[in-house]
Amino acid sequence: MLFTPLLASGKAVKLPWPLAYYRRCNIIAWPLEDNAAWWAYIITKSTYVLGFLIFLMHNEAELRYFYKNRNKLDDFLTGIPTYFVLVEIHLRAFTSSLNKKTFKQMLKKFYAEIYIEESSRPDIHARNIRNYYPVLAFSMLYLGVYMFYIAFPVYGIAMGGKPLLYKMILPFDYQPWVLYIPLVLSNVWLGTIVISTIAGESYTLTMFIHNLDGRYQIMSENLILSVEKILKSTTNDPNAIEKFNQVIVDTLKENIRLNQFAQEVQNEFSFRIFTIFSFLAATLCVLVFKVYTSPANNVQYILWTMGKVQETIAFGQIGTSITTRTNAISSMYYESKWESIIQHSTDTKANVRLMKFITLTIAINKKPFNLTGMNFFDVSLASALTILQGAASYFTFLISLR
Repeated sequence: MLFTPLLASGKAVKLPWPLAYYRRCNIIAWPLEDNAAWWAYIITKSTYVLGFLIFLMHNEAELRYFYKNRNKLDDFLTGIPTYFVLVEIHLRAFTSSLNKKTFKQMLKKFYAEIYIEESSRPDIHARNIRNYYPVLAFSMLYLGVYMFYIAFPVYGIAMGGKPLLYKMILPFDYQPWVLYIPLVLSNVWLGTIVISTIAGESYTLTMFIHNLDGRYQIMSENLILSVEKILKSTTNDPNAIEKFNQVIVDTLKENIRLNQFAQEVQNEFSFRIFTIFSFLAATLCVLVFKVYTSPANNVQYILWTMGKVQETIAFGQIGTSITTRTNAISSMYYESKWESIIQHSTDTKANVRLMKFITLTIAINKKPFNLTGMNFFDVSLASALTILQGAASYFTFLISLR
């Protein structure tokens, strides 16, 4: 029923755990197979509506908590992290569900055309695996935070109470078991959607970017090897300039194909990136404040803070890596030793055409690809550092109010 991407060979992809978790636990955002039964679509639509209502109920209940504790700074800030992540995932998960067909097509295209298998380039594949570690790290930290929240009602029930996972004030008495159990289950389900969305989307974006980076590298290496092969036979080959021209044409076609996929990634994740970065500084500020005020009693906030910092740096790193790679492409064409080919060619018209073509390839790639959040900001290590500095400034302000 749930969509499973296939490799170019037609073999089903063995998904890493963040994507497998995303696929299994987030039917709201994960697409169905093309031949899924009609009842699968009904279940998906029903889950979407029910999930949307659960998110709204939690939103209203948490706002009630804020209103009641509006004059108590510590209690007020205790509910901020969960509320911010509630709103963030509400925006990310439910807008993603509206574009499931596009996301499915991207996954198909990625695994069929972009994904670099270990058998083809073990060096790039191994490097990509290492580049996934930061995402796996903060996903595990968030999962650890989630376990703390799940353990809280279990401990509370053992002590004779009926606590909820999050700071909420409901407009009705939920102490009867017939109301309490469904409410706690809705808390757990919401947390599952949150963690699966963060882990799954972050891993998918990282995987797209680093494999795309690897494809650009392979394209550059192939150009260098092809040019060197032509140069070895330049003096004895009257068709050398035509062969060189064909190499540039083939490289440019691959270049355009990769650029198009990069733009598809940008279109798919731009809003999600904007949403993530919009909440980062404020959430980090509050988390650090809670850790600062009572570190011994806020282990979950320590893990959450570590996860947020790691997430900020990881996103900055993938943005910088793809920008650096694509920034070098125009230089790749310029440094392709076209002047050596022209030097041994007596066909003036062919020489002029080649120089114009090289100029065109440089012009096409004069602007590097930048991963952005709705074109408001570029995702880079510099922007990540700015966010961390902003969080530090907000933290200082909160300390002065305490």
